Amino acid sequence: MKKIILLVIALLFATTGHAKFSKATLYMEDGSTKKGLAEMVESDDSKVVFKTDEEAKKEKIASADIKKIEFESDDKKYVAERLYATTANLLTGKFSRSKKKVWFYIIYDKDVKIGGIGAEGGRRPNAGGTSTVVTFANTAYYFGKKNSEELVFGNATTASNGFAIGTDSLIRKMAKEAFAGCPKLIEAIEKENFKNGDVLNQLKAIFEKYKCK
Repeated sequence: MKKIILLVIALLFATTGHAKFSKATLYMEDGSTKKGLAEMVESDDSKVVFKTDEEAKKEKIASADIKKIEFESDDKKYVAERLYATTANLLTGKFSRSKKKVWFYIIYDKDVKIGGIGAEGGRRPNAGGTSTVVTFANTAYYFGKKNSEELVFGNATTASNGFAIGTDSLIRKMAKEAFAGCPKLIEAIEKENFKNGDVLNQLKAIFEKYKCK
């Protein structure tokens, strides 16, 4: 299951690098909807490229005016939603929230919500031009209560081998921040061992068992 999720996220963010339109429904902040075609979004996109049909002229709609987007591509549906991203400082452990909302692709949405943000890998010379720096494609996963306006960073995985970054201690910190008021859920996460690399499925199993509302 984990490999499937990684593959889906990797495909999503590979797609965003190309100007490909997919069927889409835009749910606007004012309560209205727009149906047509849209380019799949990246996390920090400030505008969404949209058109009502294949022949229509493209328009750019401010992301701030859109709550979420439902994409349909190759008979699959993907949901992108704008939420605040909260991350912990690696040195102090203190959490801070992004100043603006960013686009997440939602991969789990029940009492708890999981959103992914992907980044493509690549090669570049180092500052001195003496060697090459290689970065791997990765997906960062954020967690929160269903109706929260923010998701909290919990872990990241690389598409190359599925290696999980930021397990045990960071996930425990995330749980206390994201699920304050849900002691049973926090306690269950505290007891879990996240060192086997199957973090998402472990967390999903906990979310299915212990409800957080």
